[in-house]
Amino acid sequence: MQANAKQTALLPGFGVLFGKELLEARRSKRIIIFLVIMTGALILVPVIGYLRIEHFGTGARHEILSDDMQGMLAAWSALVGYLGSLMVIASTVDAMTRERSLGISAWILTKPVSRPSYVLAKASAHTAINIVTLVLIPTAVWLAITVVLFADVPASRMLLAAGILSIEVFFLSFVTIALGVPFRSVTPISLVALAAWFLPNLVPAIGSLNWTYRILPSYLPLAAVSAAVDEMSWPTLTVPLAAVGGAVALTVLALVQFERQER
Repeated sequence: MQANAKQTALLPGFGVLFGKELLEARRSKRIIIFLVIMTGALILVPVIGYLRIEHFGTGARHEILSDDMQGMLAAWSALVGYLGSLMVIASTVDAMTRERSLGISAWILTKPVSRPSYVLAKASAHTAINIVTLVLIPTAVWLAITVVLFADVPASRMLLAAGILSIEVFFLSFVTIALGVPFRSVTPISLVALAAWFLPNLVPAIGSLNWTYRILPSYLPLAAVSAAVDEMSWPTLTVPLAAVGGAVALTVLALVQFERQER
């Protein structure tokens, strides 16, 4: 009872708001459309690979060369990592602005819930639903088809790679929700989120800044590929850690600002 009381005192109303956000996300046609698009795109990768790669061995499955398997893993990571990043931003960008413009957030905050609970419940719910629909389900379908068609698929390493891509979803979901605090319209949130995700890819091109590829969240898809092909380089470890730290820091700043805005 004491533990529950402390949890309630720390984030009052979080559980109710989290359940509400999950229910709304499950009803969203946008999420279903994104799930279908992502799964369909991933299905094409092993199917096209099976038709193009010469069949070796006596079994029904292809004996795929290491380079060809790495190419398929790179295609999987690029689709989930980069196409998925656009879908995460698109599904999260109006999570705060819609309710604030309609006055719903102001009404919710008159109830026995805290402002941190409101923001964290939104970010956590969008993270959970996006991980399931954009990473776990499409990857499970992709992996199942790949295992059926090809021999020696690195299924165990794919779990680690999928975990890294899940961290990407966590980063983008929390950052996009956090941007909904200082910005009250979809356009600036979209522009800042896209810039924060894609523009850092240009930074390592500067000679004195090429070390940044080890910490920039934009390199999470590449870190996932490294994990999948068993090349455990430093970015495979440092990029996910930096992404989690960056998302937490930005969320804390957003919570502080939200407290001041709504008082």
